[in-house]
Amino acid sequence: MQSIRMYRRLIQYMNPRRGLTVLAFLLNLLGLALGLIQPFLVSRFIDQVLIDKKMDLLLPILSLSIGLSLAAAAFTVIGFSIFRYLEARTTLDLRNVVLRHIRKIPIPEIEKTGPGKYMALMGMDTATASKFMNVTVIDLCILWSQMLLSFVIVFMLDWRLGVIAAISIPVVMAIPRLYSKPIRWAVGNLRTHNEEIGSYLYESIQGSREIRSFGLEAWEEQRNEIIYKDLIKVSVKEGMFRQLSGQTGTFVIALFVVLVYGFGSGQAMSGALSVGLIIASANYINAALNPIQRMNYLVSDLLGSEVAMGRIEAFLHTPAETASTIESDIAVVEESVREHEPLIESKDLSVSYDGVPILTGLNLAIRQGQMAAFVGKSGSGKSTLFKTVQGFMPIASGNLSINRIPLEQWPRNEIARKISYVSQETFLFKGTLFENVALGKLDAAEDEVYRALCEVDLKSFVDSLPHGIHTQIDNQGSRLSGGQRQRLAIARALIGSPDILILDEPTSALDRQTELQVLSNIRKAMKGKTILISTHRLESIRSADLIYVLEHGTVRDSGGHDELMKRSKLYAQMVKTSELLEKVAQTG
Repeated sequence: MQSIRMYRRLIQYMNPRRGLTVLAFLLNLLGLALGLIQPFLVSRFIDQVLIDKKMDLLLPILSLSIGLSLAAAAFTVIGFSIFRYLEARTTLDLRNVVLRHIRKIPIPEIEKTGPGKYMALMGMDTATASKFMNVTVIDLCILWSQMLLSFVIVFMLDWRLGVIAAISIPVVMAIPRLYSKPIRWAVGNLRTHNEEIGSYLYESIQGSREIRSFGLEAWEEQRNEIIYKDLIKVSVKEGMFRQLSGQTGTFVIALFVVLVYGFGSGQAMSGALSVGLIIASANYINAALNPIQRMNYLVSDLLGSEVAMGRIEAFLHTPAETASTIESDIAVVEESVREHEPLIESKDLSVSYDGVPILTGLNLAIRQGQMAAFVGKSGSGKSTLFKTVQGFMPIASGNLSINRIPLEQWPRNEIARKISYVSQETFLFKGTLFENVALGKLDAAEDEVYRALCEVDLKSFVDSLPHGIHTQIDNQGSRLSGGQRQRLAIARALIGSPDILILDEPTSALDRQTELQVLSNIRKAMKGKTILISTHRLESIRSADLIYVLEHGTVRDSGGHDELMKRSKLYAQMVKTSELLEKVAQTG
């Protein structure tokens, strides 16, 4: 079975917890075996108590029946409780596996695809796969055990009834094949439609401000009608085929049970079988065929599991960033780097995405302790360059090195330790001010967090809060101003004392005076370390040690502010435009 093969491949990524699984299965199997004794006790009750009037057997038979029922229920409850625990743990394991791989695939791929795909993978797909591993598979094993045990018991009661059971089993088992193809089609389409709808819903929630500002509520409802139209059709077809499969099985089982009663009544009249054994045989044939019927109902779950596990498996095989794991070699090379040599260096660096060139033949040489500013019009490649330095963009040609080590040889954890990044779009997590800033250094003390907040000019703000640095932040810090959110992000980047700090339009929401003060504080905090910064407010980077002028993904010129003003028409024009916009902003 394809789903079992997928299960075997996926289980290698997780802790299988075999001991608990075996224990839970044995408890359920024991509960099943005790339950299957009940029809035989019923037959003894009918034949010996009701027909033969042996009333001294009444209490023993009823007591044994009640005792076995209680024991079977206890074993089953404990077993399935363990499986519920295993299902939850497996879901968490799978989500961690998917999440670890998400952290390895290129950032542009995540940004291009959007969150819907990954939300579906980590939500519905992992839950479906986990249910298959800990519920569906066990259900199938228990059902097969019930079918085989019941089949053996029927043969032991009467071989002719056993022949009827033997004929009925393959007939009932063949029924799901009649509907497997349309059900598989429907399940796959349901999954695809739900993934698309998930993306739409996420987009609608994120765009709540725009929808309400432009009065787009009616448009939103109309769009929902369109995207749900196909989902409704597929959902109806899936339900219809699932019910057809189940009801066909129910009808066939009913026919065979009628056949057993018809044959058994003749045997009872001739004295070959007792009434109790006929009733017990019918119950055991039901017990043998009903598992097959339940398997028919599980067809959709099985096919859904195959779709979910197939998507997870395919995702885990998507190309990931490559990184070295040899940390000791890096440390040795770092010690051998001389002060006059570039800390960050690129030669003929070219970066493309989806076949579109973004950076072309870019050359850099930035030494330790320098503040290097990157200026250029929108689309000139500044943000792409910063992402490339962090290892988030694939290098098409040329090379980029840090401490003379090619970037692709740096382990991801070393890059994260060495480089901190602040973008224009600040992301804050649910928690307190302290927790958000301490993400830059997980073992940070309170005074370290407070000092980092002071360095970004948030001292008076923090001091005014009733709970200080332990004040709770709501969703994305919506009650904070844009400037406060940006400064929190800068504090988070500074607290880890990175060797390289990348600032991509980090102060766009600040006024001119606050921006200059924050940048001055950053330079003091990063003394002796390297800063890469881009900003449209060029007055803020006049004191930079090195300014690179970018256009169409390549370096047009580089140098200090004064020399660029003299020889670079592009830079001089950008400075004049920046100054003009600043004057307009001040007068406005």
